[in-house]
Amino acid sequence: MIVKEKKQDFLSYLEDTSNLKGKAKVLFIPEEEKEVSFILLQASQQRLPVTFSGAGTGTTGGRVPLEGAILSLERLNKIIDIDPKKKIVKAEAGVTLESLEKEVNKYALSFRALPTEPLAFLGGVISTSASGVRGFKYSSVRKYVQKIKVAFSNGEIVEIPRGKFFANKRKFDFTLGRLKFKFNLPTYTSPQIKSSAGYYVRDNVDLIDLFIGQEGTLGCILEAELSLQKAVPDYFDCLVFFDREESALNFVEEVKVLKERGSFYPCALEYFDRNSLDFLSEDYPSIPSGNCGVYLEQEINSSQEKSKVLDYWCSLIEKHSSLDKCWFAEDKKSKEKLSDFRHKLPQKINEFLRRHHQEKCATDIAVPPQHFREMYNFYEEKAKVSQINYVNFGHIGENHLHFNFLPKNSEESFKAKGYIWEFIRKAISLGGTVSAEHGIGKIKKPYLEIMYGKSYLKEMALLKKVFDPSCILGLDNIFPQELLFENKNS
Repeated sequence: MIVKEKKQDFLSYLEDTSNLKGKAKVLFIPEEEKEVSFILLQASQQRLPVTFSGAGTGTTGGRVPLEGAILSLERLNKIIDIDPKKKIVKAEAGVTLESLEKEVNKYALSFRALPTEPLAFLGGVISTSASGVRGFKYSSVRKYVQKIKVAFSNGEIVEIPRGKFFANKRKFDFTLGRLKFKFNLPTYTSPQIKSSAGYYVRDNVDLIDLFIGQEGTLGCILEAELSLQKAVPDYFDCLVFFDREESALNFVEEVKVLKERGSFYPCALEYFDRNSLDFLSEDYPSIPSGNCGVYLEQEINSSQEKSKVLDYWCSLIEKHSSLDKCWFAEDKKSKEKLSDFRHKLPQKINEFLRRHHQEKCATDIAVPPQHFREMYNFYEEKAKVSQINYVNFGHIGENHLHFNFLPKNSEESFKAKGYIWEFIRKAISLGGTVSAEHGIGKIKKPYLEIMYGKSYLKEMALLKKVFDPSCILGLDNIFPQELLFENKNS
């Protein structure tokens, strides 16, 4: 085990891409799970807060400690087993998505729900119930997690398989190893739409789903088993440019209808507004000026299917735009270029904010499909009034966009945060979620209170105390730690 007690030795662990800055007394880097158990037991006895640290790719400050100790999972990075017949991979929490996909590809398998950030750790991805560019077809990682191994704050390590422990309506009564649990779930119900906002709760919920999206507040995820899919031989990748936003939105709506019918539809459907493309034009000068864009990715399972896929999409694209205004990825090099293009925008946003010493001012909002246009128009209306630079992009197929202000100074940042609040309230009024994939972390706690109300946050705090009675894990993630101590006599 590696222990670092000098702040200058762990400065990089005190932040993530949100630019929130933290503080801590010590960094622990365990190299095996029994060391995690020992650290947590000692911390529990000393009432030392512990924040779990992944790769630092998060956007909400979830891994940023505000006190106590940091426990990094980076050395728990082994892929333990790949079962090609069962299509299952077992891996430790510190494995990166990039290395996971590379290894399973050797068996002609793929984790198609792979979130967008290749350097993210598996444990962090599960802890936020993250999703990625192919979420339009494959949803978030939640449905693919078949088993997890978790270390609790008392040092106990347990396995939680999918399909074994279910609530009876809102009541749980079960034994894990030497631990007996009996408790009631919170009374709210998690949204039906794509959401990563607080503990996943509904009637008869599977226990494993409480731990997917718990953001390091209930226990430390040590390893997981994931279900895989057969690797797809090829993809049709295309970026379609539109000179009118209305044309792009109409194109997207037609593709969504195809999915509702269960017919021919892509696995990825992503949107880039005019400002997003202008922001990228320095790196990609061939982007048509004044256009917005839609990226789509369609699986091709055979050479016979390829011409059918191409004909189909060319016909639909011509209905709404022009084939001359498309980037088609036809070989490995052009596919890599288009993949790099998709990842470039978040990178440039983070670079811009670091350069101007500003925190992230962005949304992770999703709304029900019938309200997407209304939410989109609200973004545009308020953004124009704000007179602050912005970009709006993301998972339009799931009615989920990342609206990012680009403040150049503290005055613009303060103003931008006010508009973000307006976006949050609007989304909630439409039945939306304040976090669709990034989790709540520390930054979005106030938004979650608006979404659920303080009484439900208190119920979340009570649930946390069931698994973390010492109240040391992931403090100030999801809800303010003060709620734990308001409930101390509960």
